[in-house]
Amino acid sequence: VLLCYVMFFFFKQKTAYEIKECDWSSDVCSSDLFAIGKLRVYERKLINKATFTQLIECNGFQELVSILSERNYSDNISSVERPEDLENLIFDEMSNTIEELKKLSHDDEVTNLYLFRYDIQNLKLLIKAGKNSEEVNHALLYRSVIDTENLENSIKEEIFYVFPDSLRDKIKTIWLEEVQQGNLQEAEILLDKLWLETGYYYMKDSGQIFLRDLFSVLIDLYNLKVILRTKVMSYDPERVHKYIAEGGFIDKSVMSNSFNMELEGIVKSFQFSDYSKIIKPGVEYFERYNSFWKFEQLCNDFLVEFVDIVKFLVASVSVLIRYLIIKEIELKNLQAILIGKNNGLSAGQISQNLGCAYA
Repeated sequence: VLLCYVMFFFFKQKTAYEIKECDWSSDVCSSDLFAIGKLRVYERKLINKATFTQLIECNGFQELVSILSERNYSDNISSVERPEDLENLIFDEMSNTIEELKKLSHDDEVTNLYLFRYDIQNLKLLIKAGKNSEEVNHALLYRSVIDTENLENSIKEEIFYVFPDSLRDKIKTIWLEEVQQGNLQEAEILLDKLWLETGYYYMKDSGQIFLRDLFSVLIDLYNLKVILRTKVMSYDPERVHKYIAEGGFIDKSVMSNSFNMELEGIVKSFQFSDYSKIIKPGVEYFERYNSFWKFEQLCNDFLVEFVDIVKFLVASVSVLIRYLIIKEIELKNLQAILIGKNNGLSAGQISQNLGCAYA
């Protein structure tokens, strides 16, 4: 009964989760304490707001690299000479973070299931490159759970043996029904949906309460993105219904029904949920600039706010994943600054395109 009380107030009262933080904790062991200690060190190295301001306002690429060098941001920052080098370093930094968290985790099964997210991203990139007869930039592939060479071979052989049973057959179905028919965008959406639903039901069945709730939030954000993007692209409702994932805090039927509304109606239908602070300004920005950039930024900010609830808990897998999410958003911000500089955007324009800095 008490757990239901917490879920009911998720959209009304932020302290509801704080009341039940003990439900997300597990027995403390030495590996937990060691992992959390390492994470505290890593967190102190995250780019803070003052440094992001410096990066935004700096004059040119070389000054940007100089600022990062002064912070010892990466062991390889000294080798960066071109914007392409920095982009590759950003991906490498993410892969290094993934590898380090794998070492720190004492629950490989739970950790790997979350990390399959990056293998799915690799899969999408490889599928797209293959269908478009393009060379794959291997520097842009994450080093996650599945070796990228094995992943490439599994695609060529069309058997996807590198994925676990919980994903393999459904990936094969998406390959046959969407990829082979040339529906690459549909395939990408359905692969994201597959990972989210698989993660949610696994965490639910294994009693991982915080991670179950994290997947529920991720599913809600994914569904909102699907609804808004397909709405403005005039997708067929039946087609959109196939994309909506189960397991979110907002029921799948509510999400599907909102697609039948105009954008203004969608904003109103979620005005009493916590997601209103994402949807309303995100839609307003889209109507003004024809871009969902602001919406994506607000989704990232919402996610950082949500995962920060477990900052001081001792369940190391949850805390590891929390750090990974924060680090990924930091790298997205760094990438946005790089893109802005390359496109000649002003400091004000770049600043508008960034999510919140955690540190």
